[in-house]
Amino acid sequence: MKQWKILARHKWVEGVTITESAHLEDSTHRKFTATIRGFQRWKIYKGQPSDIISKKIQSKVMEIRDLIDAGNNEVFYKKGYFL
Repeated sequence: MKQWKILARHKWVEGVTITESAHLEDSTHRKFTATIRGFQRWKIYKGQPSDIISKKIQSKVMEIRDLIDAGNNEVFYKKGYFL
């Protein structure tokens, strides 16, 4: 079982908390999960971080948040990571 350490909780997007975690054995590996409008454990991205990734993560969580706000329940059936 892989172990992750929480590095930060970002408030980049209104209504969303993005949690950034690092793998304990390979600290260059990152995982980003989100709580969007109170719904927890959205898997957004896992892999190597870069400046571009943070912009993509912000864009993706805004898209998910807007779908939730619009009442689109299909977003809840997506499995795996969004990016």
